[in-house]
Amino acid sequence: MVGLKPSLRPGVLAATLATLPVRVDEARVIPNDVWLPDYPSGPRPSSVVRLNGDGSIGIGENVAFFAREQQRFSDFVEGWLRERAGKRLHVGSALGEGGSPYERAALEAALVDLGMRQAGLSLHALTGVGAAELRFVLSLAACRQPEPMIRGLRALGYGGELKLDVDPSWSPRTLEVLAKDPSIVIFDFKSRADAVLAGRLYDLADGALLEDPPGSFGESTHAHERRISRDASIVDERAVSAACARGESVNLKAPRMGGPLELLRGLERALPPNDMAAGKRDPAYFGGMFEVSVGRRQAQQLAALYCCNAPNDLALNEPAAAIPRLRSPAVIRLDHLGFGG
Repeated sequence: MVGLKPSLRPGVLAATLATLPVRVDEARVIPNDVWLPDYPSGPRPSSVVRLNGDGSIGIGENVAFFAREQQRFSDFVEGWLRERAGKRLHVGSALGEGGSPYERAALEAALVDLGMRQAGLSLHALTGVGAAELRFVLSLAACRQPEPMIRGLRALGYGGELKLDVDPSWSPRTLEVLAKDPSIVIFDFKSRADAVLAGRLYDLADGALLEDPPGSFGESTHAHERRISRDASIVDERAVSAACARGESVNLKAPRMGGPLELLRGLERALPPNDMAAGKRDPAYFGGMFEVSVGRRQAQQLAALYCCNAPNDLALNEPAAAIPRLRSPAVIRLDHLGFGG
């Protein structure tokens, strides 16, 4: 099942989805705050937007991190609907102007979902892939001594790969132990630490990705090895092109890029025109933003289509008791109506 090739390139899929007709009669924003492991400062603020039209429902998730941003989302959707209710629109042009990237991404995902359902389409119908296996990693927050945390995960039964946030205070011994752990496939700097630590990890952690290392860690020093990855700066198609031109990998997130259509257009820039040669590193992978509902399923579907073998940071956000059930690769169904269903 791994390696099934979709019949449409991501750019063509984006164009196809953009031309879908869609009609929206009603819209509602529903709060959906959820307690999550490793999420700081209480429950994770969240909401979904439900679009109704022609007997179908489309859903998108707003991943904004602050309650005030979630509250503002309702006003944005209400104003958007006021000008468009009952009209025949197209998914790619229905958004119009305004809104933050998170707001636009949630609404666009709901429009894609609704447009596909109104047309009776699944991703399987569009791409020829009914299901795909998805490789994913489990992401761990930074801490001074992560070894006990990793041992705890193993004791719970999680045997898969990890993405670990870098703590600048790691001792040389901790750094060496972590670098030699083959299950840690991504070290996420979040632009913290310094070039010296980044250089040591690059040399010690053979094959691991270094995501958003500090700016002083030369962008061109390791060109064409794709072991340097960019996340925070990947906000649109142009940013993808710039990173790939430097020989870097990219972590793609629809909320950061303003919606799934821009993500697909960016992915088109990242993927080579032909199949990757054996043993070559994937140039792109998908990341999460603490999605708690349909947003995570939508990201998993697109990742399964185009980046199934990459280290996608898309494990389900679940309590510790559910960790033993996490198995990578996971089978992602693509034959249900709509987007994320």
